[in-house]
Amino acid sequence: MHTSELTDFRPAERWALVRDGHAVITQGIVCVIDAIPGPRLRLDAHLTTGLKDAVAIQQSALWVHGVMDHPPRELAVAGLHGARLYVDIPHAHVRELNIGSDDCSQFGNKLVTSAARTAADIARYSPDDACAVRQLVSLAHATKYRTEDALAIVGRTVHLPFARRARQRLRAALAHSIGVVDTIDPSDGVEETLEVPRVAHLKNESVEGEAFGRGGDGRRQDIDVILS
Repeated sequence: MHTSELTDFRPAERWALVRDGHAVITQGIVCVIDAIPGPRLRLDAHLTTGLKDAVAIQQSALWVHGVMDHPPRELAVAGLHGARLYVDIPHAHVRELNIGSDDCSQFGNKLVTSAARTAADIARYSPDDACAVRQLVSLAHATKYRTEDALAIVGRTVHLPFARRARQRLRAALAHSIGVVDTIDPSDGVEETLEVPRVAHLKNESVEGEAFGRGGDGRRQDIDVILS
């Protein structure tokens, strides 16, 4: 955090920075928030709970891995191995997910989901297709995670909802990253891609409609897996 006042900015501009989350007021002075370097410092600053089984997940994990410029307003956290957490801090969103040690990265004495597990969770649970793909592409650039590993994680948790949506988003993010142009042949419902080394598994995989569940008439189809 800078300690000097933003003398080059008019008062209205300073308040706009505070309102938009780019600055804070410290002892009456508007100060810019610097980006925290490195995943260890970001995790330590964001995961403020002292619970040893707490794991930063989803949007919080994206920030720790360097995808987001600013930390999310809520701390997204889950318990290791499905442990139930009781987090007594404001702005915390606790999920009950079965996250094993192999799906975590440790920095210091705190845990965050690995890049591949983070990608699988974002692909599965993000409510917006375009935002999910954009974040997955940024995560791939920041961490070099393997899409195959994220797909494997989705494959072993098919009992959870939105598995098909997660696979489609991960494939779309991979295609965006390497410049693959996907086409759908409506005669047989088969997805075809250009031949690219290491992603030949994408060729001739069955899909239901276009990516993200749009049918041939352009209308949105329900692609979520709902469990009772």
